[in-house]
Amino acid sequence: MSRKEATYAARREFGNVTLVEEDSRTVWRWPSVENLLMDIRYSVRMLRKSPGFTIVAVLTLALGIGANTAIFSCINAWIINPLPYPQSDRLMVFATHDKKNGWTGEHVTSPADFFDFQKQNTSFEQSVAWTGASLNLTGDGSPELVDGGRVTWNFFDTLGAKPILGRTFTPDDDRSGSPHVVILSEGLWQGRYDGDPKIIGRNVTIGGEAYTVVGVMPGTFQFPLMGIANLWTPLALTDKQRADRGGSWLPAFGRLKPGVAQEQAEAEAGVFFSGLEKQFPQTNANLTWLVNSMTWDIRRKEGAPELMIVFVTVGLILLIACANVANLVLARATSRTREFAVRGALGATEGRLARQLLTESVLLFFLGGVGGTLFGFWGMKLIESWIPSRIRGYMINYGHVDLDFMTLAFTLGIALLCGLIFGLAPAFENTRLDVNRTLKEASGQASGSKRGARLRQIFVAGEIALAVVVLISTTLLVKSFIISVRTGPGFNPANVMTAQLALPRPKYINDSQRRNFGEEVLARLRALPGVASVGAASNIPFGGFGQGVVVEAVRRPAQPGERTGAEFWAASPGYFSTMQIGLVKGRLFNFADSQGSSPVVIISQSFAREFWPDEDPIGRQIRFGEQHTVSTIVGVVGDIMRNHLRERGSWQIYVPLTQFPSSTLAFVVRSSADPTMIATAIRDAIWSVDHDQPLSLAPLETLIAVVDAGYRVVTKLMVFFGTLAMFLGTFGIYGVMAHLVSQRIHEIGIRVALGASSVQVMRMVIG
Repeated sequence: MSRKEATYAARREFGNVTLVEEDSRTVWRWPSVENLLMDIRYSVRMLRKSPGFTIVAVLTLALGIGANTAIFSCINAWIINPLPYPQSDRLMVFATHDKKNGWTGEHVTSPADFFDFQKQNTSFEQSVAWTGASLNLTGDGSPELVDGGRVTWNFFDTLGAKPILGRTFTPDDDRSGSPHVVILSEGLWQGRYDGDPKIIGRNVTIGGEAYTVVGVMPGTFQFPLMGIANLWTPLALTDKQRADRGGSWLPAFGRLKPGVAQEQAEAEAGVFFSGLEKQFPQTNANLTWLVNSMTWDIRRKEGAPELMIVFVTVGLILLIACANVANLVLARATSRTREFAVRGALGATEGRLARQLLTESVLLFFLGGVGGTLFGFWGMKLIESWIPSRIRGYMINYGHVDLDFMTLAFTLGIALLCGLIFGLAPAFENTRLDVNRTLKEASGQASGSKRGARLRQIFVAGEIALAVVVLISTTLLVKSFIISVRTGPGFNPANVMTAQLALPRPKYINDSQRRNFGEEVLARLRALPGVASVGAASNIPFGGFGQGVVVEAVRRPAQPGERTGAEFWAASPGYFSTMQIGLVKGRLFNFADSQGSSPVVIISQSFAREFWPDEDPIGRQIRFGEQHTVSTIVGVVGDIMRNHLRERGSWQIYVPLTQFPSSTLAFVVRSSADPTMIATAIRDAIWSVDHDQPLSLAPLETLIAVVDAGYRVVTKLMVFFGTLAMFLGTFGIYGVMAHLVSQRIHEIGIRVALGASSVQVMRMVIG
């Protein structure tokens, strides 16, 4: 047999050589992987073949995915990540709650209640009390007003925080009369003391007294409930202060024992306070403790509810973007029906064609995810830049927003998931072909086909509905913000400069010295050119100082238990006119309300409504404070907002500053022009009375903007995303319609030639 005959015989015996090669390849290769790679290569060629379509689709997806990436990165850093304390789920904050009127003092309790509970409870491993403080730091440079805290000795140990130098506090440090010690933050140590390695044991001057540095905390340590703190001193309450049960002013938290649930601890607190209510009815009537998770409390203050609203919004925007791209894929597939028909005629099944289209969709969404990662990175940095520096200390992970593994996994996950979900419908819709009919058509455009029209209409309707939802939500939020701004805080902050300070106790140890300092400063401020009016108070709205007292009306006969908490302000005669707080009834303070005269008080309008709803409060009396001071009401003023523009009017009582001199002072100066122009003159006037006195200067409008910055940031985000939703919805509908019209040019031309009007053509396209 010749070679040629042998070859023919072998072919007859073994069959088609190419088929044998393909069959053998399936034995030693992964056909599914090969097919996937082949689909990807083909998808890349098809996307490169239509650059306009690809760019528009990828950009649309990048905007939608990028918005979600940016917001998720913030949620991941500020909400999902645990607090940076060991076993932070066991940390609880305490809040005094009045069961009768519903009043809750967040984080605060009376010292006596706290120390009694600390000794007797069985639920908590450690209980901690603390209070924020602005402290005068002098020596080693210019005077500086430093934010800090006064804490019980176990503060750092309970949080599991370790110093980078020295030690934390001991029980002996926390006793009244013990030598003064202080722990510095790493930032203060590096900034003011140049990172002196011998700082431990060195004396620094705080409030005019010498304190020995015993430790330095790392820069990573934060306690958001305290804000930005740069130094800490022991709380060291006196015996009299520890026995105070009449005012809830001391913030507190604790660490649960292992295995103890939050509900169990709150139940024990309820039983404990029931006993106090029977034992001390005058001070503890109707009071109990709420035990809340510190994680929940901090996250709530960091804007978790608002962030979740924004997250839902960007989720809707992503759906709009996905519907846009799905519609574009459907429209583009209209021009590829002949391609699909030819491939079907050559043996490709509907499933094979659908897989190819699905691969193209997933690849598109993957590219959109890559672009979304870049947009998301820019977005997260933009959001962080919107947050004012003064409130960053209240955010446990500020500066930690980044493209970490969790964020990248989220971005990739939503890109691929959306690609699968929104790619399935177009894939199966456009592969259900009548091959013979399609191949017989003169044009591969399938111009008159209604295939996919219903699905496109569903996507378009969904886009419009989602865009409307986002726009309505944005409109409502913006309307709420505008109403809060128009309503105002209850005073006029325009053209008002504030100067806040804390008088050091050794230099101003008695009321007379504090009174003289305040009166001398006010006299010098009044003499400044361009000053319209001046005033002073123990604290100001949206400022750093604040004080609450327990108040009860003096009635005949007395009604025990009728008491409530109120904000306490000591104010000068010019304070109300400078702040432009409206007088509702009675009179304001005057210079006759001085030391030695009968104690008088001005109350807020909401306070008057609560205690004397159908009576005239003028001439009535209230009792308040540790000394149970009885004062006569001489005036009623409008409610003001203390912390942010959205809070309801709180209860305030005002007493004359001359009758109740304060170690914390806030001077307010109303000028006839930009208040920043006289800031230097205000500082010089105060320093002319005491050149070593640290102070903080800021326009009142700035204080309001800073405190309410979170709500402003959310409003900005909602306005931006609302605009983006409208743009994506409009652009998506336009893109789909333009593509469909371009595919039906031949049909439209025939209709026009046969006499169709432009209105009829438009109705045909839109319908």
